[in-house]
Amino acid sequence: MHRVETFSTAGQTRADRLAYWNDVATSTIGPLVIDALDRDSFQASLKRVCLRNCEIVAPTSNPATIRTQPTGAASSVLNLQVQHRGRSSTRFGDRICTLDAGDFMLFDPSCASVLQFSETTQAIVVRLPTAEAEGRVPGLREMAGVPVRGNAGAGAMLSRFIRAAWTQLESEDDLGWAESLCDVIWPLVEMAYAGVRSSRPPNTPREHRQRELFAYIDSHFLEANLTARRIANELSVSTRYVQIMFAESGTTPSSYIQSRRLDHAAQLLAQTRRDASITAVAFDSGFNDLSTFCRVFRRKFGIAPRDYRAGARPTAA
Repeated sequence: MHRVETFSTAGQTRADRLAYWNDVATSTIGPLVIDALDRDSFQASLKRVCLRNCEIVAPTSNPATIRTQPTGAASSVLNLQVQHRGRSSTRFGDRICTLDAGDFMLFDPSCASVLQFSETTQAIVVRLPTAEAEGRVPGLREMAGVPVRGNAGAGAMLSRFIRAAWTQLESEDDLGWAESLCDVIWPLVEMAYAGVRSSRPPNTPREHRQRELFAYIDSHFLEANLTARRIANELSVSTRYVQIMFAESGTTPSSYIQSRRLDHAAQLLAQTRRDASITAVAFDSGFNDLSTFCRVFRRKFGIAPRDYRAGARPTAA
């Protein structure tokens, strides 16, 4: 069963609070440097739920400045940050914007940004795997730093869903239902950014090719013989080109394919295939070796396929 983890500066000495908070934020959200407006009175807390293929993190903090620096390498996670309470100002590149309660913005942890707030605020951060984001909402990473208002239209639908879901997560002990959040959120993200993406210049040939790449995999990932070489042959590009496309999303072709298969297997085990054998689920999900399937399933979800089918869910570490 999932549980809500809690981290707080309350148990730290005044001199250690900020250093502790920097460590917590970096380990749960990404590489950050946080400086408090008033170090003597600084207090902060953070709650986290780890789900099947995403994490939800909700930090609350006294006034502070939060900086990220370019890492020089593509991040494997994109942070969709919803302003839950209070107001914040963000500088992303040459753009500066203010987020009020309900508004949200996508952050790429590998890019430079500065976030400031002069009042106690709470954010809800949904950590989305970059590779899956590129597969489900191609071009989403390019939306980093673009604010979306949460008071109307598709932006309001996504914002209200995330905020309501977090309220439920905080108040309930049985979080088994939370697994479906990661699947439900993708169409809402796509709708919320549709208008923003349509205002961008036409796709470059590279972006078009990347869309083709992920679309092909999403149509064939259940086939056991799907490899980077086969993908390259089907799209008339080199195997190296395919590998580079995935490296830019922070993963590899084989890792992405395996992750999609495991998510599919988890859905079969949890929803429609309770009476099916583990072997049948493995083969129906693109695996041709039961021992390999069981090993990688346990590595991703923290429990064996048989236990997952029985209703058990991993407890966040």
